[in-house]
Amino acid sequence: MGPNLAARVLPLLLAVTASSCIDDFSPFSRRSVPGRDLIPTLFGAGIISSEAPEFAISFTPDGNTVYFNRASADRSELKIMESRRVEGRWSEPVTVSFSGAYRDVDPFVTPDGRRLYFSSNRPRDGTDVKSFSTWYVARTEAGWSEPIDPGEPVNSDSSDVFASVAADGTLWFSSLRDGTQRVYFTREEEDGWSEPEPVVFGDVESAGNPLISRGGSYVIIVNSTQQGLADLFVSCRANDAWLTPLRLPERINSDFADFAPALSSAGDMLYFTSERPGIVEGSEYGERPPGDLYQIAFGNPCQH
Repeated sequence: MGPNLAARVLPLLLAVTASSCIDDFSPFSRRSVPGRDLIPTLFGAGIISSEAPEFAISFTPDGNTVYFNRASADRSELKIMESRRVEGRWSEPVTVSFSGAYRDVDPFVTPDGRRLYFSSNRPRDGTDVKSFSTWYVARTEAGWSEPIDPGEPVNSDSSDVFASVAADGTLWFSSLRDGTQRVYFTREEEDGWSEPEPVVFGDVESAGNPLISRGGSYVIIVNSTQQGLADLFVSCRANDAWLTPLRLPERINSDFADFAPALSSAGDMLYFTSERPGIVEGSEYGERPPGDLYQIAFGNPCQH
C-alpha cells in the first residue's frame, strides 16, 4: 500500500461518477436483506478492536479462529494477528507465525480452510519489485506453511492485493497492472493459473477490495463517492454479467472511510473496517483515525 496504510488503501478508492455507481440502496427494498435496519457494532471490542489501527478480517470455516490486521500507530508496522474463540470469548490476539518481518495485510481464509491468502511487500524471487503482492500459506498438520508466492500471472510488476476466493476456487483480487485499479479473477489449473481477466461492473471499471461471495452470485467492492468517501458497494451477477454497483445502506457506510469487507461462512454476517469514531472516540484535526472492525447481520442482497 506504499509507505503507509493510507497510501495503499486510498489508491484503491478511485472516484466514480454518479452514473457509474448508484448512491442508493432503495432498489433492494423489495429484497430480504437482514440487517437493513440494524446498526453495525464493534467486533471484539477491547480485544480484537483496540486503540490501535485494525483492519481487514477473515474467519476459518467453523468461525472459531479469526485473522485480522493490527498496525502500529504510525502504520509503519502491519501484522496479521490471530485470535481463537474459547468458551465463547476471543483470546488475546497473537501475531501469526508467518507475519512480523514484513508488512502483511488483507488476510483471507479460503472456504475450505486449506489456504490463507494475504498481501505483502516481502521480496519475491526473480524480481526487485517492492510493491505489495499476493501470497498464501497452506494448512499443514503442524500449522501454516511458509509463505508461497503464486507467481505470474497472479502477481505482476505492480500492486496485486486483497485476494478473496469463491467456493469454486475462483480467485479475485485487485491490481494496478495496467495503470488503472481494476478487479481481476483467475483460476488455478493443472498447469498453473489462468490469465487474470478484468471485471467490469455495469459501466464501472475501477474498484478495489473485491470480496466475492461464497457462491459467486455477488461481489462487494470498495469505491469512493463524489464526496471522496471510501464506501462499500455491491454488484450482482445476472446472466453472466455484473450489474452496476449499488452503495450499501448508510448504516454500513459512514462519513468516514469504510472498506475491507468480509463475510461469515454462512454469509449471514458482514464484517468491515471503518474509521468512524469507535474505540477511539475522535482524532486530532488532520490525523487519520485508527479504524476498527465492525459487524452487522447481512443477507444475500441479490436474492429476490
